[in-house]
Amino acid sequence: MIYRKTYNLVLDKIREIQADIKQNSKDIKRAADFGDLKENAEYHAAKDNQAQLHNKLHRFEKHLSNQIADPKTIDTSVVSFGTQVTYTDGENPVTVAIAGAAEYELELYENIVTTSSPFAQKVLGKKKGDTMTLDLPGGVKTLTITDIQLLK
Repeated sequence: MIYRKTYNLVLDKIREIQADIKQNSKDIKRAADFGDLKENAEYHAAKDNQAQLHNKLHRFEKHLSNQIADPKTIDTSVVSFGTQVTYTDGENPVTVAIAGAAEYELELYENIVTTSSPFAQKVLGKKKGDTMTLDLPGGVKTLTITDIQLLK
């Protein structure tokens, strides 16, 4: 899933990457004009950059195939995509955004986890007041959900 706002940001990011690819093509041509390609560091750097840009473009284009979520339809009585869940382990409260890969890659929220992460898989569907146990490297933690809100 992806928010409409995020979908539009992904489109903007794709346009930005496409512009970078055009510039990169010019950089490759300019570097190739220097001669011997075997020992041409600028050419090799530009070619490496080209591969990175195309990989990045492909990653962002994949986000466009996601279902678009309407915030009005997100149920905040349970933890789900598009919610912000606050929990406590008996000490300090922690708030986590539950979102998709596009929101994560664009770093739209502080303390974000994707719906496919192990933590999200454990917390999805839980309600305010529910508890869950997590087996963490530091030991087993029992968490209690104290609040669920719509992501802003």
